[in-house]
Amino acid sequence: MTRLADLVGWHPTAATLIGAILVIGGFLLAEASWWFIVLSGIGAFGPGILRELGWLRDNDEFARRAAQRAGYHAYLVTGLVAFVLIGFIRSGERHLKDPEELSTLFLALLYFTWLLSSLLAFWGARKAASRILIGFGICWLLFSAADSWRDPLGLLMHSLVAAPFFVLAATARRWPRVAGLLLIAAGLFFYIFFDFHSDKRGGLITNSVTAVLLVGPLVGSGAALLGERDKHAL
Repeated sequence: MTRLADLVGWHPTAATLIGAILVIGGFLLAEASWWFIVLSGIGAFGPGILRELGWLRDNDEFARRAAQRAGYHAYLVTGLVAFVLIGFIRSGERHLKDPEELSTLFLALLYFTWLLSSLLAFWGARKAASRILIGFGICWLLFSAADSWRDPLGLLMHSLVAAPFFVLAATARRWPRVAGLLLIAAGLFFYIFFDFHSDKRGGLITNSVTAVLLVGPLVGSGAALLGERDKHAL
């Protein structure tokens, strides 16, 4: 476990590990009853609450400042989206599908903005973006294998789609600004191509939740990389 943590560059505290287990367990148990999702909330926010109350002192000054800065980023993003959504809904007759999913949308915005900002602060823009892209590529490979494992040619074609993620992961470390522009362009392309901006399919709210999870990390990483300088820049 220690060697893996050294390789990844992440040494979570016991409270963080317990919180992660509760988050995952809550989502899995939600299939039986949605009340179990409260466990995910306790796992996600419980350690932070205990630290703010002074009952848990397992983070150093750098970790505390990074978490607080990430919280401010989450406040800015979620607040801006809230105002945009208020304007959109009240500017005319809107019939949104599944308005009860608004809480899920804001939770996704809040938590994933905080998580992405924390990773960027902890690892730095280049390393964080590179690892996020490698994660995307691995997930796509696993998805392709599960979907096309009986068809070798189909599996090969689907797997090739994952190649750009690994190429961008290498580009992010060497030419961060180039990778940043490509990531933002890719995020906008996926957002439009999959109609995340429309009320079709799952509806605007559900589509927006999916966009936060799939497009958000790409655009967020791209924006962070644009502030980086190339390795060979003077």
